[in-house]
Amino acid sequence: MNPTPKKNARVRDLGEFGLIRELRSVIGPPRGSVVVGIGDDCAVLRGDDPDKYLLYTCDPVVEGVHYRRSDQPRQVGWKAMARNLSDIAAMGGVPRWAVVSIGLRRDTRARWVKELYAGLRAAARKFGCQIVGGDTTQVKHEQFVVVTLIGEVERSRMTSRSGAKVGDSILVTGKLGGSRRGKHLTFTPRINEARWLVGNFPVHAMIDLSDGLSSDLQRLVEASRPGIGFEIHAAEIPIARAARGSLAAALHDGEDFELLFTIDPRHVTALRKQWARTFTLELTEIGRVVRSREQVTIIGADGSRKPLAPAGYDHFATS
Repeated sequence: MNPTPKKNARVRDLGEFGLIRELRSVIGPPRGSVVVGIGDDCAVLRGDDPDKYLLYTCDPVVEGVHYRRSDQPRQVGWKAMARNLSDIAAMGGVPRWAVVSIGLRRDTRARWVKELYAGLRAAARKFGCQIVGGDTTQVKHEQFVVVTLIGEVERSRMTSRSGAKVGDSILVTGKLGGSRRGKHLTFTPRINEARWLVGNFPVHAMIDLSDGLSSDLQRLVEASRPGIGFEIHAAEIPIARAARGSLAAALHDGEDFELLFTIDPRHVTALRKQWARTFTLELTEIGRVVRSREQVTIIGADGSRKPLAPAGYDHFATS
């Protein structure tokens, strides 16, 4: 159960998850042409093509939050586009068009802006996406880049966060943790892997790991039907070299931008074999979907069990 916020609660009291719940209560449920609204990686809309859905996503990259002023502008641009591409991947879709809005200080060098756009364009072109417009504005302090991306997905292949079923296996691509040591500026969104997955296997639920495994597991649980929970095994969680062996880093660091998904366990053996023939990227089974009171449980190497609280990145959490 989610606690009812106090009347004068601040966003730091609600946290990012709590604020999203409040916004959902204001906006209301999807209606009309809206298939999936607020709360998933993308909004899903019905368009003119009866066989496809349109995907919409929008993510900001803010100086001092998502990157440092000293970071290379080309890498900042890459990250700004790739974050949105990763959202499209999480829905099993293909990116098509992007609109970019930027806020710049007046003394920013034009060369910096051109390098930023070179990074944006490189990430977009890698996956067949075009930048088709945008806007610029002046800021006095922190600069920002906001990418709005439109994609498409076949109706039969669209995957949301809400389809996990009791008994499903939980799998994750790649390795987790330590992204702030550089990967968060250079990661490759898993468009190709996601397209292959939804084209070859019935994936029940999927999310991209942006805020940390612990937080994004909780997001999948909250999106699922009542009575569903997740159990994951600590010993199976793939830890990146940059995390230096830290399980906590793999659970909570965030900005891994890998795919976390659930699938019927009867498909796992075939999935592993075909995946290994297709990709060099790791694919790891880390747990199971179980009957539970909307809880994520982590099982230690010694068999101990404890709730896994969502302790990944939260934009509004009290520091």
